[in-house]
Amino acid sequence: MQLIKNYVRENYSLLFHHEPNNELTAIFDNKGFSFTVEAQNHYNVIKNQPHLYVAWTNDENGYYYIGKSFQLGGRWKRQHAYHLGTLAHHLHDTIRYDDQNHAHWIEKWMNMESLSNIDDNLFSVTLKKEVYISFIPFGLYSNQDTLTLPKTEIRKINTNIEKQLIQSYRDDNLTLLNVQHN
Repeated sequence: MQLIKNYVRENYSLLFHHEPNNELTAIFDNKGFSFTVEAQNHYNVIKNQPHLYVAWTNDENGYYYIGKSFQLGGRWKRQHAYHLGTLAHHLHDTIRYDDQNHAHWIEKWMNMESLSNIDDNLFSVTLKKEVYISFIPFGLYSNQDTLTLPKTEIRKINTNIEKQLIQSYRDDNLTLLNVQHN
């Protein structure tokens, strides 16, 4: 696990698109948040491959979220019922019944009372600390090529390593935003 955690700390970028010269004010629209250019570039390389990801703040408690993806395009789509889209829907109170509940991310990462309307379809919210993200390639933690493995084996490896990584961060006494693991 230490290899993965080292990779995370050496290969990350700011998560949210933000105001120029103000990394603590995230900008979003009705569809959702957007990555920073750097995060989007990292994501474009990995989004169509199995991978893990870790999002966190440098708060003393950590506030880490660890996840996995095996789907084309990944899970960090603005229009998706996950992550970037869902966070905006929570802030606008337009959450759908089938969206994942990420209200606890907002509580730990954002100052909800700072929600501000910039124009008709552009909003901002102040972050409590910078939020970072790292995308971890499958080959780093599996030492295997996805082209030679059946999808069931890829899913099994991803799920297993995700659970181990979650436990490793729990052992570090960091607060996880993976609800089922706190």
